[in-house]
Formats: sequence, C-alpha cells, structure tokens
Amino acid sequence: MKPIHPAIQGLDLVRLLDAMREGIQVIDRDWKYVYMNAAAAAHGRRPAPELLGRSMSECYPGIEETPVFRALERCMVEREPVALLNEFAYPDGAARSFELRIHPCEIGIVVLSIDVTEGRKTEEQLRHAQKMEAIGRLAGGVAHDFNNLLSVILSSSIMALEDLNPLDPLRTDLEAVQRAGEKAAELTKQLLVFSRRQVLVPQILNLNEVIRELERMLRRLLGEDIELVVHYERNLALVTVDPGQIDQVIMNLAVNARDAMPDGGQLTVETANVELDAAYAADHADAQPGPHVMLAVSDTGVGMDKDVQSHIFEPFFTTKDVSKGTGLGLSTVYGIVKQSGGNIWVYSEKNRGTTFKVYLPISRTNQPSFVPSVEPATLHGTETILVVEDQDEVRAVTTQVLRRFGYSVIEARDGGEALVICERLERPIDMLITDVVMPHMNGRELVARLKDQCADLEVLFVSGYPENAVVEHGILEAGIEYLQKPIVPETLARRVRQILDGASIRTQGLS
Repeated sequence: MKPIHPAIQGLDLVRLLDAMREGIQVIDRDWKYVYMNAAAAAHGRRPAPELLGRSMSECYPGIEETPVFRALERCMVEREPVALLNEFAYPDGAARSFELRIHPCEIGIVVLSIDVTEGRKTEEQLRHAQKMEAIGRLAGGVAHDFNNLLSVILSSSIMALEDLNPLDPLRTDLEAVQRAGEKAAELTKQLLVFSRRQVLVPQILNLNEVIRELERMLRRLLGEDIELVVHYERNLALVTVDPGQIDQVIMNLAVNARDAMPDGGQLTVETANVELDAAYAADHADAQPGPHVMLAVSDTGVGMDKDVQSHIFEPFFTTKDVSKGTGLGLSTVYGIVKQSGGNIWVYSEKNRGTTFKVYLPISRTNQPSFVPSVEPATLHGTETILVVEDQDEVRAVTTQVLRRFGYSVIEARDGGEALVICERLERPIDMLITDVVMPHMNGRELVARLKDQCADLEVLFVSGYPENAVVEHGILEAGIEYLQKPIVPETLARRVRQILDGASIRTQGLS
C-alpha cells in the first residue's frame, strides 16, 4: 500500500466532503444513517442531525415499498454497485430528479447523489422542440400538395356554380364540393401556421388596442355563464406582429378556455410589460432574455395533467369530443407565436384551471403602423398577364379564372418557356403571375431575368408553401406581392386588380 502524503493527512476530511456538490450518505447494515454531507442534506431538505442515528424507515415511512429502496437492498445483499435515476417528491409537492450511484462499503453502503433536474428539463424541452419541428416540416409538405389540389377543386366548383342554372339539380352537389374544399383549405392553412410556413405581414401595434377591438366579440363567444375580466397594462410597449394572426391567437385561446369551463367560470385576459432574465431563458428552451410584452389568458376550468400538457400544442391532439374541433386550435397558436419570434408556455393543474402566457419581444420603434387595404372599383380588367406554373391543372384553372375577368392571358409551364415567350412578344406584358417553386428556375430568378427586359413589370408570386425565394423566416420581403394558395377566383381577381391599380396610380403620380 502506498503511503499517504503528509499534506493529505492534514486535510480536514469533513470540511472537504461538505464542500462537494455531490451528496454522500453512508447507511449501515441496520439501515441507519451514519454519515451525511451538506449536499446530501440539502438534497433531502432535512438537516443531517435530524436523520443521523435513525433508520430510513423512521425518517421516511413507506420507503421500503419504493424502487429506490429495492436498489439499496440489492447493493447491500449482493455487494455490487447499482446506478439509477430517482424522481424524489417532497412533502410540499415539489419534485427533483437525482442520479444515484450506490456502492458497498465495510459497514453497509455509500449513496452518491447528483441533482440532474435542470439538465433533464432542458433535455426534455429540446426533444419536444425537435419533435415539433419535425411535425412542422411534415405538415408544411402536406399543405403544399393539398393547396395545389384545392386550387383546382375550389376554383372549378365556384366557376361551375356561376355557370349553372339556379334550379339545376347538380347545384346541391357542387355546393357540397365547394364547402368541403373551403374546410380543407382552412385545415391546410392551420397546418401552415403550425409549421411556421405561413407568410406573415407584420405591423407595429399595441396589444391593448387589439384586445379592446375583440372584447365585444369575446363576450358573445364566451356566453352569459362565463365572466370576462380584462387587465390592461398602462403604457404597454409595442410589438411587431401580423394583426390577423394575433387576433387568431387570442380567439383560439378564448375558445379553448370556454370549452374547459362547461359549467361556467371566469376568463381573465391580461397584458403586461415584463423582463425575461437570463435565468428564465435558461429554464425555457428558445426563450431570449430581454424586454417582452406578456399576454396571459387564464381560466377557472378543469385544468390539465402533465401528460396532456406535454402534447397540447401538437396538431390534431385534443381531449375534446370529435364534434367539437379538429385539434388544430392550440397548434395554430403555437405556430403563430413562434413564427412571430415569441414563446408560449402553459401552466395548469387538474381541477384548478389553466393559464397560457404568450411572450412577444417588444418592437424597436415606438410608432404604431397601419397599412389599410384599398378595395378596387372593379375586379375586371383588359391587361395582358403571363401565368407561369409547372402544375398543369393549377395553370389551367388560373388562366380560366383570369380570362373570366376579362384579362388576356399567356401561359408558360416553367421559367425557360416564359423567357422564350417574352422575347417573341411584340409588346411587353403588363403583369407576371408565377409560382415560387418550379424546376430548373424558381419564380424569383425568373422575375430577375424578365426585369432586365421590362423594369416596370408588375409581379404576383403564388405558392402553396412559401420558400425563402420570397420570404425570410416567414416574413414577406418588402415590395413583394404574394398570394397564398389555394387559388380562389374572387381573391385572385381582387389581388391582381389592386396591384395593377396601384401601378397605375404610381405612374400618374410620376407624370
């Protein structure tokens, strides 16, 4: 045996062990505590003198029935080390996770403990974020394909109904097709929102004003047996969000709260200026420290257990009856908040209500913005429009819609064909409508080539799945006109007319 260095012999071993972050307990063969360092006492939230000299069963009645005790017993009998994870519940209901390593010693066993609660929480949040991102990519891809199909279904059924005699027996069937298509379009829109692939047009606004505008509608939505209480923060900071999307967040949270209070109750909506510190950001994945505006929606309803809370933002997950929803309401809220640069957290207990807290970073400017939409005098026109779309059925129905509204339409199945057509035309086209994602040449590249020939060309991008060709992180680039599929006749005609009328106003202003 090697001799012990004199410097080591002089160390105060008790002080050294108490300075360790790892808990150390020594338990003898009679299951009595014979030693415990400061960390172990802190882990158990009981002072060492209260435990030393007493048996485990005296200190913790019922411990013999737990998996931890069985692991201790196995080490005591078999004299082999054992490792396990222990979820320890305190009398006040709090819980912590400890990694335990149990080793045999001459007088019994030594238990080493490390608090891994925070690490496990961060790991679980990261896994959850990765799962949500994977589901989002899948949802976005499904929405892209469906939006192309729905462009054909909706536009064709609407135009067929316009041509049909009001008394024709086929009208009922076509109306059913149209209604089903509209419901499917709403579902795909919600999938895009959840997957954070919805194109946002953000504005700088005050959430207090948004809630005031919605308050009357919320009271009607909740009914007479639910009291609505609103607390507005004075001098609330501004946020940068899409107004239509934040309306949807508030309404969806209110509907969810209403359904959680079948026998009535109270819904509280609250705004506040808050500062998220580094500790909060470290404890919540994706959260960024700094000044935020908080929107809280609380109910006094049935509440949720931990398992339900872990799935609550997943698409199609619902605890409600099938007839009461699709399970996309909260996933839509999640997608909007995340795509807006914010975070959302849920706090709930069974039979004690639920609170959703949305945190949005404050805007860098202090001036609210509002861009009113101008309604065109007519949806018809006579201009020449080039439609570029690689999906034959979508291109055909788009062309048919535009011709119905009086436009002269030229078709191209891809960017290369569009360039050849434009070179052969005797006069320049007035407008280009192009899909964003196409083989060989995307819509953005095509526009860049055509702008060399016609700098004043008006452009409308359309897509069932926005890509970085026209948006960055879901935010529409300045000066870009974009229309989300599915294509619906009146919506397409209105957007086309707004763009062309706007170009005409600019031209008159320059002359």
